[in-house]
Amino acid sequence: MSEPRRYVSPKREAQAAATRSAILDAFVKQLSDPGRNTLSPSEAAVRAGVSVRTVHLYFPNLESQVAALSEWFDQHLNPGGITPAAGPDDLPRYFREIHANALASSLSRALATSSGEVWQTVRRNRRAKRLDAIRAAMDAVGAPAQATAEATAMVLRLSGADASWPLHDSYGLPLERIPDVIAHTVELIIRDLRTHVTGDTPT
Repeated sequence: MSEPRRYVSPKREAQAAATRSAILDAFVKQLSDPGRNTLSPSEAAVRAGVSVRTVHLYFPNLESQVAALSEWFDQHLNPGGITPAAGPDDLPRYFREIHANALASSLSRALATSSGEVWQTVRRNRRAKRLDAIRAAMDAVGAPAQATAEATAMVLRLSGADASWPLHDSYGLPLERIPDVIAHTVELIIRDLRTHVTGDTPT
């Protein structure tokens, strides 16, 4: 006996996608409020023009809300996608691209400066795979463990928008120069780390 055919309605699917997007936009607006660090499904329902039940249908708990927000921010901050670093020689390219994208959107400033728990969870979710790729690239240099750990800590510190925005806001560096400055700094850190392998004196 054959399986019953599932009816697919393009119109219904488009409506569902629009509803999901409206709810997510409402959550983003909540987090954009100064000092806000929690999500309210009831407020999201009002902003999105749907019922609270509908909000819970799409996002039944905080975990699902944070996961969806992580995807939302990736789509808006990195619309073309950024390939994680493939190795130590590729790290400067990665840092240049990630900071150029971050500085092009005020959303990254909010992610970088907010201390709210939800914000930070979204930020960790978005960056987890990319940070693992950075660690793997630094390990690939083959330097001693302590030197690698110290250099990796410095490189990771430069990996987020909380490194790039202060260079402009606090120290006056022009926005268009920041990606190159950070990429060059990463290149110098890697060059120094390699001296632990080659025995050369840093120049």
